[in-house]
Amino acid sequence: MHQITAIFEDGKSVRFSSRADEIVYQAAYRSNIRLEHDCLEGACGACKALCTQGEFRVDDYSDEALSDAELAIGYTLLCKMKAKTPCTVELPYSSRFLTAQHAPQWLDARVVAVESVSSSVKRMVVQLTAGDIDFLPGQYVHMEVPGAGGAERSYSFANMPAEQQLEFFLKVYPQGVMSDYLRERAKVGDDIRIKGPAGHFYLRALRRPILMIAGGTGLAPMLSMLRSMVRAGAADQPVHLIYGVNEASEFFNASELERLGQSLRLTVERIAVAETGWQGPAGHVTRLLRPELLHGGECDAYLCGPPPMVEAAAAWLRENGMDPARVHAERFVTTS
Repeated sequence: MHQITAIFEDGKSVRFSSRADEIVYQAAYRSNIRLEHDCLEGACGACKALCTQGEFRVDDYSDEALSDAELAIGYTLLCKMKAKTPCTVELPYSSRFLTAQHAPQWLDARVVAVESVSSSVKRMVVQLTAGDIDFLPGQYVHMEVPGAGGAERSYSFANMPAEQQLEFFLKVYPQGVMSDYLRERAKVGDDIRIKGPAGHFYLRALRRPILMIAGGTGLAPMLSMLRSMVRAGAADQPVHLIYGVNEASEFFNASELERLGQSLRLTVERIAVAETGWQGPAGHVTRLLRPELLHGGECDAYLCGPPPMVEAAAAWLRENGMDPARVHAERFVTTS
């Protein structure tokens, strides 16, 4: 059996198992998951999807439904696709087709740790009290703010998949429902609910050097990715992380990044906008970007942080010849 992860246009994802000789569409149907289709003969292209991870074969199909050029870059027809390995596919429509059984549900959890890790960041660890959640390194969840009338915020996993405890790094602002909770009353034992996973930002197959650009708590999904690389024994490709904050007091997890560097070919550069109390490079992350980090365009780039940072870094990458298909980004919208 191979696990198939299907990610919808709105970022929601669902997982199901497919036998090695089974059509992926039929495996989804067997699991009561509705996927768009029409002819089921490989002729119309209605079930076309992009396979971003894994290996597969496609049985007889029409060139009008799937061209050789599309197949070469990973497109497939789910009504003719058979997985050779676990696969991740991205679908060009929303998750409204999911049944209530498979749509993401709120899960009950309990806070098992909450602590300050920098001048503006709290580390929160929660443990599910029932059920489980499977995700790809880089994805996020919606978290309900305790005692805030159902208000919710979104945070990226920092832990690896298949771990009992879920770790998050939360920015604390001067005011706001989550920030007020974290600053005034958050404690071990609090009941909290999460829903997910969600997001198109996730670690792809490790085929090329990696460039990571993180701003503030945008480091969290990078930690999930780096930790997962260590667990997978993926030390072949070099990884370069540029980590930027507004003030040096906002840096966190420096010692862990050093430890990760002992297991990976990881290079870390840090930069702070404000020079006060900081002896390292000052300015925005784009100051540290330089052509040699792109390996002639043969790398994968992961960007996560505030929208202005992500947009500036993405623009620099485009201007320096990076293929947009190899630039994966998550913009953190400011929600307090």
